Amino acid sequence: MTVQILGAYGLIGSAMLKKLPWATCPTRADLDLNDAASIASADLTGDILVHAAGVTDEEFATDPAAAWLRATRLTQALLEAAAKAGIKRLIYVSTAHVYGPLEGDITEARPVNPLGDYALAHFASEQLCRRAALQRGLDVLILRPCAVYGPLPDLTRFKRWSLIPFSFPRELLHTGKIVLKSDGEQRRNFVSADAIAAEAAAFLASPPEPGRCRVQNAIGPDDMTVFAFAERCIALLRPGQGRVERPSPTKGPKPAPLAYRSRYTSAEPHSTLDATIRALAAQIQ
Repeated sequence: MTVQILGAYGLIGSAMLKKLPWATCPTRADLDLNDAASIASADLTGDILVHAAGVTDEEFATDPAAAWLRATRLTQALLEAAAKAGIKRLIYVSTAHVYGPLEGDITEARPVNPLGDYALAHFASEQLCRRAALQRGLDVLILRPCAVYGPLPDLTRFKRWSLIPFSFPRELLHTGKIVLKSDGEQRRNFVSADAIAAEAAAFLASPPEPGRCRVQNAIGPDDMTVFAFAERCIALLRPGQGRVERPSPTKGPKPAPLAYRSRYTSAEPHSTLDATIRALAAQIQ
């Protein structure tokens, strides 16, 4: 089988590249997902396409029109090119934010409620993948992780420093403190990139089912509040020296704590959250 990986230089795509040794995995550095002509001319011949290069918050901050275009019309163009090239199975890495506010008990049975542009865009891409399964017979897996961590393969290419697993260690090392924008009581489920890749590998090892669209929450073993994660970073990197600054807790009813779960068995991570925090600190110091 041949696997083509979009986003192979990123956090999740690079983990996919390492986790699928049983297949040839060309990385599509030549494919510009923001350009219709590049998509139309790309040679996607193969069996499996892994799309780990969905739109990001940073893209919406810099050029929202281009981000919307890539998530919708250009994603549809990519799916059409993949089907024309003979791709039979597709894995799309989405986000937990399609569920809306990350609070309460969330499994795959929770109705989606995307609110922000980033969440809406990923849900639009999900729906296009679902339609490709129904109309073109693709076997589709949609993965929805919450907060992803893992080793960064190339700091010069990494642009998502606003993400909590990465912003806190860097801020702490540079300033000696972590400043929260909220009271930090919102919970997050932290999942390693290699566990997400393991979920993809398990899906591909199962018999294909043309026309299937399986949605799966990618779950990790670490579940904590943002404030607790900030304290964890300090305990690992600046014990007794760093500090967390946060606004006073808001008054009124508190949202139900997040319990992010899945109906499917979760893969065990190879890299731990603590090891990733320490490794990141070593990279950026």
